[in-house]
Amino acid sequence: MRAMSSGESALPEPILVFDIGGTKVAAGVLAPDFTVSQRREIATQAADGPELVAARIVALGREVLAAFTAESGVQVRRVGVASAGQIDRATGVVSYATFHLPGWIGFPLGERLSRGLALPVAIDNDVNCHALAEATLGAGRPYRHFLLAAVGTGVGGGVVIDGKLYRGRLGGAGEIGQVLLEPEGGRPCSDRLTGCLEVYTATSVMVQRSGYASVQALASAYAAGADIPAVAEAALWLGRGLASIAHVLAPEAILIGGSAVLLGQRYLDAVGASFVRHTLPSHREIPLLFTQLGADSGLIGAGLVASENP
Repeated sequence: MRAMSSGESALPEPILVFDIGGTKVAAGVLAPDFTVSQRREIATQAADGPELVAARIVALGREVLAAFTAESGVQVRRVGVASAGQIDRATGVVSYATFHLPGWIGFPLGERLSRGLALPVAIDNDVNCHALAEATLGAGRPYRHFLLAAVGTGVGGGVVIDGKLYRGRLGGAGEIGQVLLEPEGGRPCSDRLTGCLEVYTATSVMVQRSGYASVQALASAYAAGADIPAVAEAALWLGRGLASIAHVLAPEAILIGGSAVLLGQRYLDAVGASFVRHTLPSHREIPLLFTQLGADSGLIGAGLVASENP
């Protein structure tokens, strides 16, 4: 839960918000002061397919709305959604999704949620929402141009240029997880590609290759000083990938979010050292920072996206 600080503009009304990822779905009501109430989570269970997942999200939303209205007496009139995948904001259709969301390509997610909840729905890519939230309320506030790299189950990016999100064609900008590090003979990734950034750097990959039961267990051991080659390797690859992206975008800062934040400053330093080794001198002063808004950043960004719609 996050309270608004002085100088921040309030939302016009409370908004039902969702953050849909490859592992879990979070929901709550975002108040005008950016606090989140009635927060709940369910497992995505993406392998069940988009129709069943959408039905569970609708049920979750109805539960949140009922609890919020019973407590506050206020009726929520709009919905904001942050979702994994490339999202066409104009139509609410998932224009592309990686293997983390099988069967989602072409799925009319916005329409399904709007019909089930009987409310207007605004939807955007989840990392775009994270970036919008950080630009408005978090670590991105001092910068006009920045990249947010969300490192979790997969890896995605949000690009802010001149203080505005850059979404690109069909909402496809920021897919930094698909940057090719080893295009020939690399690890398999999405749609017959090999050697993509996310299959070397995602926290899910670190967990799989290290043998820990969860990212939380991995992070706890790493923070205690354990030598974990899977984390060191992932940090090396992420620094390399971010260096390549920095040469294209020349951002004022690079923010790192997602569950990788749990790994702490030691991890950030390792990523930064790799980044410096692989960048031109003119880019070596670009700061690498953790995001500030934590688990609620996607929900906050979803509310901001919904508030953009009349």
